[in-house]
Amino acid sequence: MRATCWTRPKRPVVAGLTTLMLAFGVASCGGDDANLSELGQLGKNAASSNGCASCHGANGQGGVGPAWTDLAGSQRELTDGTTVIADDEYLLRAILEPDAEEVVGYTIKMPTNGMSEADAANVVQYIKELSTGPSDES
Repeated sequence: MRATCWTRPKRPVVAGLTTLMLAFGVASCGGDDANLSELGQLGKNAASSNGCASCHGANGQGGVGPAWTDLAGSQRELTDGTTVIADDEYLLRAILEPDAEEVVGYTIKMPTNGMSEADAANVVQYIKELSTGPSDES
């Protein structure tokens, strides 16, 4: 009796299935990049390529690090007892000099990432857009 062998699908079938899986994967990853300005998208890309998502979430939803959604403009309590507003200056400093100020409730220290000031400014724009939507500045 001859065993039935599975035959390999033809390349167009494999290519089609791969395309469908990639499209589904991109759609299910979350985040609505269509709502980001050009600078916001650059910021999301910089955050992704610098490993920020591992602590702040793929779409800024948080994790071991603070959530970026609704962060811009919020009050942040620091370990030294002071309170600051998460404005552009604070967010930029938090990215470029993570040891400068520490937020209450987070025991894991953010590593120094070596991000350029331009990339950090774009990440700040991304964080702002997660809080308010895209601006007309792009």
